[in-house]
Amino acid sequence: MLEQKHRKKLNAEQLEVLELLYKFRFGSNDLIAQYFGKKDRSFVFKRLSILLEQELIGKRFDSSYRIQGKPAAYYLTPVGARVLQERRKPDEDAINIKAIYKDKTVKDDFVQHCLDIFAICNRLKAQYGDRLKFFAKANLNYERFDYFPQPLPDAYIRIRLGGEDKQFFLDVYYDGQPFFAAVRKIKKYADYAESSEWEETGTDLPKILTVCESPSLQKRLQKRMVSFDDELVFALTTKAKLFSEETVIWHLAADPDEAATLQAIQ
Repeated sequence: MLEQKHRKKLNAEQLEVLELLYKFRFGSNDLIAQYFGKKDRSFVFKRLSILLEQELIGKRFDSSYRIQGKPAAYYLTPVGARVLQERRKPDEDAINIKAIYKDKTVKDDFVQHCLDIFAICNRLKAQYGDRLKFFAKANLNYERFDYFPQPLPDAYIRIRLGGEDKQFFLDVYYDGQPFFAAVRKIKKYADYAESSEWEETGTDLPKILTVCESPSLQKRLQKRMVSFDDELVFALTTKAKLFSEETVIWHLAADPDEAATLQAIQ
């Protein structure tokens, strides 16, 4: 019989790290430190080291990461997921443990995508503070959210702007991905708008934010987006623009020459 590994009681910050890794699938020392608003990276590193030692999280890192300047990527283990599950209240959604079993072996592209979503959350959090509510796929993959479009967006965002809650779906696209896959997802949004499933929320259909790896990809996607129904509002930018100090960075697919803030998107 295997001896059960003794684990120390986790504090609130360590538990929040586990929750973040469940939410985003992968995180880095820097991203988690940014989320907590900590300039001292050792604050997070100590907590990650404890969680690693207790086998609640795993770590993806090899010598090629150092050469490429890539950070170590941390992920929740099934053991860590069970710890979170034990803390769930009866009326809270259960942790989807099966979804994380492959995180140890998923491709690097998927890991980078997860890190990008985490980084985008941090960028918006720095901009909007408590006015921001950011829901990643792990937060939406439950039966009670069956009115969301399928496949799920990379994130669903609510921001309090001008005295009202503005809602957005967010997706990130890369140059190396098949272009037809991006176009297919855009078409899925058009089909979803026609289905009127979102109407059960009693709110307007969220605007669709599209973050592109390059300006050329942004231009190609914009040309496809304008061919769909006017009910859909697409706004595009690039990763470089999003992580810059600028705020007027979004270009409506229907008016690509004019930049706007999120608040101005109608």
